[in-house]
Amino acid sequence: MFTMVSQQISEDNSQSGISEPCSKKTKSNICTVCLDCFNQENIEIFAEGFKSLDINTYNYPNFSFNVSFPKCLSIRTHSMFLHLKDQFPKFNFGNLYDNKDGLNDLFILEPHKIFRAAAMGTFSKTLDKQYHPKSHLSFLMSLTYENDNKEVEKMRHIIKTKLRKRETKISRNNISECLKDTEDKVFKQTFLLPPQTPDKSVILEKIDIVVDPVYLGGRYLKFKRNVGQTPWVIDGVSVAEHNVQEILFEAISNVLGFSKSNMTFTTSGREDIDVRMLGQGRPFYIKIDNPRNRQFSSEQLQEIERQVIKSKMAAVIKLQPVFASNLKKIKCGEASKKKTYRALCKTTAPNIKDVISIINKQNGELKISQITVMRVLHRRTLMVREKAIYKMKATEILGHDLFELEVITQAGTYVKEFVHGDFERTYPSITSLVGYPTDLVALDCIDIDLVWPEENNSNNEV
Repeated sequence: MFTMVSQQISEDNSQSGISEPCSKKTKSNICTVCLDCFNQENIEIFAEGFKSLDINTYNYPNFSFNVSFPKCLSIRTHSMFLHLKDQFPKFNFGNLYDNKDGLNDLFILEPHKIFRAAAMGTFSKTLDKQYHPKSHLSFLMSLTYENDNKEVEKMRHIIKTKLRKRETKISRNNISECLKDTEDKVFKQTFLLPPQTPDKSVILEKIDIVVDPVYLGGRYLKFKRNVGQTPWVIDGVSVAEHNVQEILFEAISNVLGFSKSNMTFTTSGREDIDVRMLGQGRPFYIKIDNPRNRQFSSEQLQEIERQVIKSKMAAVIKLQPVFASNLKKIKCGEASKKKTYRALCKTTAPNIKDVISIINKQNGELKISQITVMRVLHRRTLMVREKAIYKMKATEILGHDLFELEVITQAGTYVKEFVHGDFERTYPSITSLVGYPTDLVALDCIDIDLVWPEENNSNNEV
């Protein structure tokens, strides 16, 4: 009926030449509970905030987002809930914080889910990306309300009483936890019912871009001595001119364009600056924060390996993206790992063949005790460490007063001290076994018993 009358009036006005006045848009009041956080017009305004970000530099096909609400939303919701209970006493409202039916606590505990459902389409259109809950590219939106701190200040006394603390932070978690157990009478004495109608709605304070780190794993070799694993600076002076970390970071930055300041280098143990790392190399991974891209071609990874080996000081093999869930393998089980070393040794024994014979007669596992070695005593706790020598074999270097010692040890064994004894702080040692002072001329690590990295997906994306 209303439609027919409106149509007739419109036709009469048209025939009489009377122009129809423009319909005035009704201004709605700001929601007293959510402060218009879920209002579609506000959501479109929030979406405009993405345009001020450098989104196009992030090569990601999808995105996710979360939102931080004003703290007073929980209080306003609780206030409206009690008001409705008073207005409709015969209606069974249940417990606002009881989730037995899966509905009552939806707004109090999970307003972000409502916001996500309301804003997902608008944000996807603005960003020209699909929403995916597990996307590596995420946005954290902070919504603020000008009277937020003023409104939640009244919660301080309630929180102090509930938590029994002198100094109490008024946080979202504290507010939510305390409201669950606050008596209706106490709340009504503290806050207005229903909540006061706000003059202004929420505004977008900021949008933070949160990108999951990407990890590159592999094994490195170090060909030269006096090359550190990482930068080593004492009193502002570098001990070594070159180090493996810088060589790797430089190559990755050149090829993939990542800033070296966003990279973190983690390895399975470390060798001394004067020890080479040979064989299959030492396992490592590099964490790259805020990556603009996480898809790497095989050609790019190979180019990184080529640039590293051009340094003539180091090499990288098996370089590939690795999953964060696998990173613990680098550090897990440190005490049980086996490492193989090759040492060039010199002894004062008159007959080197006798020395070799004594060493090679040591069958089976040899237990040794190492008091914190002298050279690291300034930075390690003074204690006795029990370690295992699983196997060792000595070979004479013909034409020289030297012999080669290959030894398989438990990770964490100080091999240099196992050879010379460290003033009898390591026992038994090669020196004590052969009965003559024995020391190292050079030392190489030639194997680390760890499967790393594991085979990854073929598209080089994690």
